Amino acid sequence: MVASPFTPGETAWEIPGREAQVTQIMGVLGRVAVEGRFAGRVRVDIGPRGVGKTSLLRRAERAARDLGLATVFVTAGNGTLTSVVADEVAVLTRGWGHGDVLGGRVDQVKVSAGVPGVAAVEVSGGARPGPEVTRAFRDLVKAVARAAVEDADRRGLVLLVDEFQSADAESLRTVAYAWQELQAAESPVPAALLGAGLSHTPDVVTRAVTHAERFQYRPMRDLEAHDARQALTAPTAALGVSWATDALETVVERAQGYPYFIQLYGDEVWRAAGDPGLGGRLSMDHVLAAQDQVDIDVNELYRSRWAKATARERDLLTAMAAQQDGPVARRDIAEALGVETTALSMARQSLMDKGIVDAPAHGMMQFTVPGFGTYVRTLTQH
Repeated sequence: MVASPFTPGETAWEIPGREAQVTQIMGVLGRVAVEGRFAGRVRVDIGPRGVGKTSLLRRAERAARDLGLATVFVTAGNGTLTSVVADEVAVLTRGWGHGDVLGGRVDQVKVSAGVPGVAAVEVSGGARPGPEVTRAFRDLVKAVARAAVEDADRRGLVLLVDEFQSADAESLRTVAYAWQELQAAESPVPAALLGAGLSHTPDVVTRAVTHAERFQYRPMRDLEAHDARQALTAPTAALGVSWATDALETVVERAQGYPYFIQLYGDEVWRAAGDPGLGGRLSMDHVLAAQDQVDIDVNELYRSRWAKATARERDLLTAMAAQQDGPVARRDIAEALGVETTALSMARQSLMDKGIVDAPAHGMMQFTVPGFGTYVRTLTQH
């Protein structure tokens, strides 16, 4: 018996079907590690919840370490981002040489970010942060990247930020301007910044700082059928277990390309097969045996997302579900609710922040999880 290689709801160790993204990220990391270059464009992989953004970012972290780079991984939204980064830098550099200098840089960032309970000057309209704020963060990145090479036998520094859309606006401005200034450093700073966030991350970031539109935003969508097959077969093949063709095609069809569903089906089918070992085969009988548990988990996902929505947001979701399962025009939703499209703005933004809906194109909205529209229709018609 072998434990399931699938990880629904967890950060996956490997992420089949995302080779293009991994290759691009490896290119960025390679230029920092091998050539000692500064990655001037911040890369942010964006997409709905459940498509594997965090797994991709963790994969990037492992790749960076394998290349000899020092890494700092943080999740935005749990305090002032620049201060959280500074705290993690302090942990990373503990015991390095130049400890007093690095500690001073950390303290400067934390002071400039403000301390809880102390009022800060409100900066709005995308205004540039004070020069001391930008300078503190810029100098911290520069000092740590160079200390990594000189003191820790590393090749540079990689900052990784998950849930990028949850970062505070002041930190987004600080990071963006600091990164811009680092591009003009007299000698290259071996550093890169990688992020992951929901699909509307570009809107959130550019509201905070206009020139962040130059960040490299790379959408992650549901998997195509051939990628879904690979995501199902690669983990099992590594353990000497195969799929019957009809079982594989059924799961690919039912998962609809949604990575979380692919992981869920794979895990339950594996369990239904009794945790097979070398030479095992996943059959249609195992798929059918797994379906009830998959349905329970999928419905719980739908229920949880519906429960997160306010009464006003549920009205919008119901109007969306009544239209069609694909992208829906905002004007059609507004017409169904008898309001102007502008009246949808707050509910739409909140639903996007919660990861329940997405905006695949200007003026359009869609559910981020396949089948959620059907769930809403069934729920609201009773």
